[in-house]
Amino acid sequence: MNTTSKIVLSCIVLIVFVFASFNSVIQIYADQNVKSDHRVVILGIDSNSVVSKESHMEMVDSLIGIMSTIKQGDDFYLMTMDSPGNYIGPYRAGRSDFAEFPKKVQDIISNSEDNSSLGVAVDQTLGESYGLLDIENAPPGSGIYLIGTNEYPTHEDYVGHRLDPLSDLFYERGWHISTFALSGIPTSNLEVSTNLASATEGHIFRLEDIGGLKLFTDYLLTTDNRGKLISSGEKKLTFSNLLISDIGVLPGTEYVMALFFRESNTGSFRLKNPDGLEASTGDRSSSSVLETPNAVVWIINDPIPGNWTVDVTGINGLVSSWYLASNKYVLNFQMPEVVPTDEAATISAFITEAQSISIMGEDAVMSADVVTPGSTSITYDLKDEGIDGDLKSGDGYYSAKIPAPLSEGTYSVSIHLSWPDVKYNLTRDFTFQAEVFPTIEMDPLYTSNLFVGEEYTVATIYTKIKDYPYAVSPSDITTQIINDLQFGGTLKINPRSPDSEGKAWMYDVIFSPDKPGQTSTIFNVHLTYANRSYSQATENLILKSRMIPQAPAQPYSNVPYQPEPNTPPSSTNTSKTNIPLGIIIPMAILIIILIIIVLYRNSLPKPYGFISDESGNSVLNFDRLPSRKTIGSIFTRHVVTGSETGMDEFIGATFVFGKGSVLITATSAEHTIRINNHPLVGSAYVADGTWIGVTGQLFRFTTERTYSDHSS
Repeated sequence: MNTTSKIVLSCIVLIVFVFASFNSVIQIYADQNVKSDHRVVILGIDSNSVVSKESHMEMVDSLIGIMSTIKQGDDFYLMTMDSPGNYIGPYRAGRSDFAEFPKKVQDIISNSEDNSSLGVAVDQTLGESYGLLDIENAPPGSGIYLIGTNEYPTHEDYVGHRLDPLSDLFYERGWHISTFALSGIPTSNLEVSTNLASATEGHIFRLEDIGGLKLFTDYLLTTDNRGKLISSGEKKLTFSNLLISDIGVLPGTEYVMALFFRESNTGSFRLKNPDGLEASTGDRSSSSVLETPNAVVWIINDPIPGNWTVDVTGINGLVSSWYLASNKYVLNFQMPEVVPTDEAATISAFITEAQSISIMGEDAVMSADVVTPGSTSITYDLKDEGIDGDLKSGDGYYSAKIPAPLSEGTYSVSIHLSWPDVKYNLTRDFTFQAEVFPTIEMDPLYTSNLFVGEEYTVATIYTKIKDYPYAVSPSDITTQIINDLQFGGTLKINPRSPDSEGKAWMYDVIFSPDKPGQTSTIFNVHLTYANRSYSQATENLILKSRMIPQAPAQPYSNVPYQPEPNTPPSSTNTSKTNIPLGIIIPMAILIIILIIIVLYRNSLPKPYGFISDESGNSVLNFDRLPSRKTIGSIFTRHVVTGSETGMDEFIGATFVFGKGSVLITATSAEHTIRINNHPLVGSAYVADGTWIGVTGQLFRFTTERTYSDHSS
């Protein structure tokens, strides 16, 4: 249906309503420019069908009583379906004159003709009610409740051209069309009513018994955020039976609403306070009772704390007892909605009265039941003693620290405020989530023998979630120096392979000391994750720096090693023998080759010297290499590879011994080698006392086993 059609139909409905209003029993005048703060409740009753059963009339009377008690301040109207223009109202619930409304409703129904075969033109009632709501400028939440058992027209043309446009108009204004389905309502009416309710966010309330009346009462209470009824007993009685209902009243209770739903309009109710006295005798509390055929509503204002009882007698049939309490104390809680799985959490609760923190007496007890995702329940006592997660004693905040959650998932928490003399308690429920949060890890690299004035990559930092990379900004990571007084140098972090936003999950830690000493530092990551602030720190990183020992610098050379020329031995004449030439010649050649090899080997310089650590302890003797290769030592006796030294630090380096000189050559990038604090590029000569730095360790080459210490 387009907007133009809706506007035309609305105008027609208004014209019909205005014309009919001149013939109404009671005229209603309202300022259409002022929106009412009071919801409008229209009872659209098919009086010709309701009058046919006394139980239906009693149910209508009970509905009005419950609605007017709970919906204080609402304006009530009655509109009969056989003459919807002749409505009565408004009657405002809570005013002294409201008692006239249920009486007039009963009078109109009682004086109606009993005719359950009449058809009902429900569209006329809806049109009149829309016009009334429009004139009253009714706020959203207002609407009409249809009550009746006579059949509605259900043919497609009627529903599509009359009812559907009306329901669209109701929905646009936030007004509902609901139905009280009494026993015997035709199925066709239920179908029509269900469609109307669905289109306007209304409801269908089945009222075949008192159970439906209780459900409707629950709906009214929850709609107005007043809570939910608490059961205090149910029993099928005879006239001689007794039902005793207990009502627990907590300290701070402003009022208690006790409701009794009964099948028959009989019985008596006696209310007793915790001292066993009837409510009207010697009690500070005041009470009021509203009695209807199927429901009794008893309101106790400012009741004294304790266990109240209601004795119900003289009823033949089912009776159920319920109550709702309003407490001036509000139980509040403080806890993050999301908690890291590796972090302990604190549950805090406090009580407010009129939005101010209220300090409970010493007899008040606060506790919290925590249910894990695996349905394991643990109870914690909340204390206001300044310990175990409580920040300050006596400030009204009750707290307890709970251990780090063992698993991810939803945790349910119920906080209870109780008193020793009352078997009921004030409860507040909430949930929190446990999740894996980002972590920061550190992998130390070179942390000792860091020479002053040089720059080193001393560690790598990783940020992850469940072993998966989690990129963060460099500004999210901060450095904290533990020993500020001893720190000297520059410490920074560089992102490795940052994304377009500059974020990375791997960072290199760069350190350049400017004085010898020991530096202790940790790295913190500060994030906003899962709508909360979160931080985590690495383990302690200890960096040791020192001055490099000073020794005479040796000249560098990139000239490749040139082996010294060998002078071939002079030939000798062999004496003539009688041995056949076929044997003499090969043997002579072999002997000559062996002589040449021996002479060549002896001409090569023999490895010499020692490698000692920075403490002066000898760790390598070049003259005695346990891993020396036999074949290699024949032809390249003067060359010692890093693997032949037996020291992992020298893998990737080669020592070439000459007469009075030793040349060290870097053959791979396995390790960075420094000669007297200078990086080794290609080759360099080392002499007696030369320092060799590799993998964070310091070694010295000496020609003698013992060497005087020049490092001081």
